Amino acid sequence: MESSTALKLGAAAVALSLTVPAVAQESEPVFTPSTLPYPFSDAVQVGNILFLSGDIGMAEDGQTIAKGGMEVEARRVMIRLGERLATHGLNYRDVIKCTVMLADMADWPTFNGIYAEYFTKPFPARSAMGVNGLALGARVELECWAHKPAGSAD
Repeated sequence: MESSTALKLGAAAVALSLTVPAVAQESEPVFTPSTLPYPFSDAVQVGNILFLSGDIGMAEDGQTIAKGGMEVEARRVMIRLGERLATHGLNYRDVIKCTVMLADMADWPTFNGIYAEYFTKPFPARSAMGVNGLALGARVELECWAHKPAGSAD
């Protein structure tokens, strides 16, 4: 690479780094403990981002997977997401990123249809993957990030 081009690229990178705000560091992370007896937090807020741990389609008893296959599990995981968001004063519109883990990628169309019932345009960014196994034999796990402005209710 020609040295003048390298200098221009270096200067542009420095200028960009000076104009892009750093991740909000005005406060320490806030941890929301899990009600389950496992070593993880239900959510952690860092700055204006709430990171929700992955959740599966638990039955209403909170101990077993909802019976009825992917459609029932997907609806339960989406309902549970709404409930978890509400405990932080948020809703589905505040979700900015989701990661979907499926035990069988053949279930993708079913999950996708149900997911689209809960989110509207503009949709959150999303990743999806097929996995070899999920907790308690679940068919789907959903992990999301939400935007939570400072001063939002908890």
